[in-house]
Amino acid sequence: MTSIYWVLYIFQFGIVFCLAQSSGDIGTFWHLTDFHVNLSYKVENDSGLWGNYSQDAGRLVAFSAIKLVSDMVFGGDRPDFILWGGDAASHQNVSLENVTESLTYLSKQFRRAYGLKNLILIPLVGNHDLFPVNEMSPITEDYNRYWWCEQLATDEKLWKKWIEFAKASVNRIPDLPKPDFDKFCYQSWLLEMKPPVLVLAVNSLVWYTNNPLVNESIEDPLGQFKWMTDSLNWARAKHVKVFITMHVPVGVPEFSPNTYRHLKPKYNEKLVTILRGYSDVIITTLASHQHIDTFRVVLNERYHPVGTIFLGPSVDHFHLDEIGSTNPRIRQYTYNRKAGKVMDYAQYMLDLSQEGPQWKLEYRAKETYKLQNLNATELAHLLDEVTENDDPNNKWTEYWYHQLGGRPHDKTKISPNGECPEAKSVCRCQQICAIRHVDKKGVDACLKVCTESEKPQLDTIAQLEEKAKGGSTVVRLGRGAIFGLVISVLMALC
Repeated sequence: MTSIYWVLYIFQFGIVFCLAQSSGDIGTFWHLTDFHVNLSYKVENDSGLWGNYSQDAGRLVAFSAIKLVSDMVFGGDRPDFILWGGDAASHQNVSLENVTESLTYLSKQFRRAYGLKNLILIPLVGNHDLFPVNEMSPITEDYNRYWWCEQLATDEKLWKKWIEFAKASVNRIPDLPKPDFDKFCYQSWLLEMKPPVLVLAVNSLVWYTNNPLVNESIEDPLGQFKWMTDSLNWARAKHVKVFITMHVPVGVPEFSPNTYRHLKPKYNEKLVTILRGYSDVIITTLASHQHIDTFRVVLNERYHPVGTIFLGPSVDHFHLDEIGSTNPRIRQYTYNRKAGKVMDYAQYMLDLSQEGPQWKLEYRAKETYKLQNLNATELAHLLDEVTENDDPNNKWTEYWYHQLGGRPHDKTKISPNGECPEAKSVCRCQQICAIRHVDKKGVDACLKVCTESEKPQLDTIAQLEEKAKGGSTVVRLGRGAIFGLVISVLMALC
């Protein structure tokens, strides 16, 4: 059969497949994270109740973000779930009382806004949801961690209602692994839909570089890797798609990739192995912590894009050294439950530089970056475009602008004017390395290129994959290449 007939056959089959899919396959969810609410904020400047970029978010900013989602739900846009991504407490005035009061305040606002609507809220533990900040023991038997996790799970003013719902959702399934949040601060949610969706809410703090209690001699802190793989094996056997959610992401930050790793190397590599090995069932990974708007493409050992990680921007607007301040933002995703694919997201922003600011749509990812959807292949192609070209179709300018929500970047040694306009630059090189390599080997090799010239030129992902194959993709793949192209188009149409 000639190539053109293969195309027609596959396309015809795909159209039937698309028509068979119901609008019921499409769902939405929200990601709100890194509030860092400053409960002691005082009106001492002309910014009034809304605050400014030199301090953490005040009560009004935090409340308004939660209320925006509530208003949209009242308008008929009911999400499958809402992810609260961690970090309730302020960076200032850190104390046990401050952390507890911040968690209590936000929990109360979430309950008030969503309780009557019976919305599913999934809370994650961040490094600013603890006291002392960053510290959580990876040792199985640890009283302090037991006490903290139990407080979150059993206090009605905190997360009791949501943790009970999570437990009930998995307890009714005999062979689905049952995590013990009360001891370990991680949890599973099985969302009752057709088809069902599993959410694994991971405790990334026991792998976190800034946690002084982390001990890399422990192979599997709190048995969490086993719980993840057992849950993913269950999902694969039952044809269930999975969200991985965590506060601290894998990989390196864009603005200090040479000097910092989010997770201890041993645990980072274990997690990357899981993300690669179960990419067929993982819809995406949702992370937080960095405050900026960015993403990751998960490449396998031969540089083929197999997964995605989306880092949600913060509600907090506090200035980050060597990066800049941000405007408060929250995000609504659209995804296909049956196919297990993220289709798009809409991001909403509160511009604090305006008088009497109001939440407004900042941008939609598909439209802004001219993508068919937000799968790994599409995002890898976007990365390749901005790796080879300074500003293809304005895509890099858009990314750089939205990274901080329209706020200016700090001026640094590799970005003297706070911009990063050239593809062949150390600034762009480091940004691309952080986005496309989450494993140590990949990011180290990539960053090495950034140091070899003042105008470094990285290979694209497509070029890296081609080199790993050792041959011509066009010649070797033939029908496979055509098949992949047509399927990509059909997935976009569906």
